Amino acid sequence: MGPLFLGTTLFLALMAGVFVPLEAWFPHRRGRVSPRAVLVCVALLYVDVFAMELVGGALLDGLQDAARGLWLATDALPTGGRALLVFLLAELLGYWIHRAMHRVPWLWRLHAVHHAPARVTWLDAWRQHPIDFVIHGVVVGLPGALLGASLSELGAIVLLRKTYTTFLHANVSWRLAWLERLIATPAFHRVHHSHDPREYDRNFAGMFPALDTIFGTRARSL
Repeated sequence: MGPLFLGTTLFLALMAGVFVPLEAWFPHRRGRVSPRAVLVCVALLYVDVFAMELVGGALLDGLQDAARGLWLATDALPTGGRALLVFLLAELLGYWIHRAMHRVPWLWRLHAVHHAPARVTWLDAWRQHPIDFVIHGVVVGLPGALLGASLSELGAIVLLRKTYTTFLHANVSWRLAWLERLIATPAFHRVHHSHDPREYDRNFAGMFPALDTIFGTRARSL
């Protein structure tokens, strides 16, 4: 578990180095994050990562072994093509499991931990119940396991998703003009975390707002 702990610590330090100054320089909402909130989010990050490694990783490894040799093992695809397919399918499944977490009562009881803060910051990307984290991780990991993605492909996709998740929760005032029609932004994701009933249960997509447009859950950005 040493490399996992070290990797998680390096990732946390890198994200802090980027988003702490950005939130200080360009805040959407001004306010101080309590030491307790920081401690909770950091502790949950480590617990969630280790839970995913021990439980979710074992499940996905078993599925990958079971799928080996089947037509789902896409060895014929070029490396870039397979990675892109895995990424797009992970985004689609991520949308639906996220939506289910809001609609299925027992899943919502877990996911509500993530939605507790009234003001979201980059650290709240990691305020997740461990079971919630593992379920989401396994679902979005299914395409990689079933399509025979390599360790390097999976590593790149996981790193991209984790970094982008941190960006989505950042308390920054940036608006990206026409790009907001194509990619999810903090302004897009703030709607999802709104406690206003008129804006609740919207904007589930992790990276592509088109999913919310297609499935009728898109709302204006804040």
